[in-house]
Amino acid sequence: MKRWYAAVAAVLVVAALAGARLVLSLDPDPVATYEVRSGRFVREVEAPGSLKAVRATPIVAPVESGRPQKRAFLAKDGAVVEEGETVAEFDPYDAEKEEADGRDDLTAAQAKLARAEAEATKNQRSHVLDRDVAKAGLDRSSTFQLTDAYLYARHAIVESQLDKDLYAARADVAGRKLEASDDLGAVERELGRIDEGKAQLKLDIDEKTLRSLRITAPHDGILVLARNWRGEAPFVGDTLWPGQKVAEIPDLSELEADGAGLKSGLPARVEPLAKPRDRRSPVRYFEVTLSLTKTDPETMKPGQRVRAMIRLEEVEDVLSIPRGALFEKDDERIVYRREGGRYVPVPVTVGRQSISRLVVTDGLQVGDRIALRDPSLKASHVFDREETESAGAAETGH
Repeated sequence: MKRWYAAVAAVLVVAALAGARLVLSLDPDPVATYEVRSGRFVREVEAPGSLKAVRATPIVAPVESGRPQKRAFLAKDGAVVEEGETVAEFDPYDAEKEEADGRDDLTAAQAKLARAEAEATKNQRSHVLDRDVAKAGLDRSSTFQLTDAYLYARHAIVESQLDKDLYAARADVAGRKLEASDDLGAVERELGRIDEGKAQLKLDIDEKTLRSLRITAPHDGILVLARNWRGEAPFVGDTLWPGQKVAEIPDLSELEADGAGLKSGLPARVEPLAKPRDRRSPVRYFEVTLSLTKTDPETMKPGQRVRAMIRLEEVEDVLSIPRGALFEKDDERIVYRREGGRYVPVPVTVGRQSISRLVVTDGLQVGDRIALRDPSLKASHVFDREETESAGAAETGH
């Protein structure tokens, strides 16, 4: 029994010593590695954006008044509308006041024209009566003119001639007054008609302006409200300039998406200059418009947010490594290749790159194992440096 216990103790001691040798043989500061393999390299870009229709019928604020208008009613964004249905209305107070003033101006112009016509008719009758009376007197004086010196005294013959001349002058003056009165009446009536036409034209414009404050759908479809530069939807009570876009009714058979993060030369329309999404942010983006080859009007609506993964390039049979395995020392790009029990810095040539990976065109072979961190630094030093950098970034706000 004692020998059995001794054997068991010896086995335990050997096992303990073996375990101690196993622990001691472990690398106290292990380095994660990556085995270089040949495969496919894919570079993709995430492109957030929104859907919009290629063709759409715009709906704009009325331009008839030539001044800003305050919105009083607005249909809901995405509402299904029918032709002739009201989609927006603007405050009619000013337009109604102008329409009432225009109607009063027309009534006053018509009254002025009526007075001019009545005055012209009255003057014409008066001058016609004076002319007729003068002509009648002239006819009597001509018929009964005294001319025989043997029968009438000289003064009677002179008076008869004077009466004839007087009636002739009265008839002539009455005729001239009638002609002048007719011309003046015609001018006043024409001026009255001009004032009436101007008042009628202004009234027509006021009525058209009043009608234009109610905007109806030009055809059936889905109403999509126009956003401002901040992406905010319009609301009741805001003010729009004449001709400013209120909404649109899109053609859902063909949609396209606005995105960002692509490069020129791809089958897309790229803006030539980078633009900020937010005026308060210094980050700028290149806007890209992509046409969708197939759309589903039941699920794809204009204004919906889109998150697309766009494949920029794809190559086969290349050596790609994680970006974290590349280091720069003495203006040279290197990786640490494991050779036996140590890591050797190896210069490499880098080709295509993505956010997380890069292609090595020279310096490595299939099967090489490279370090994913600088092996010359202890892991504790790496962690301390990362914590220090993180604390500094937090203090500076970066």
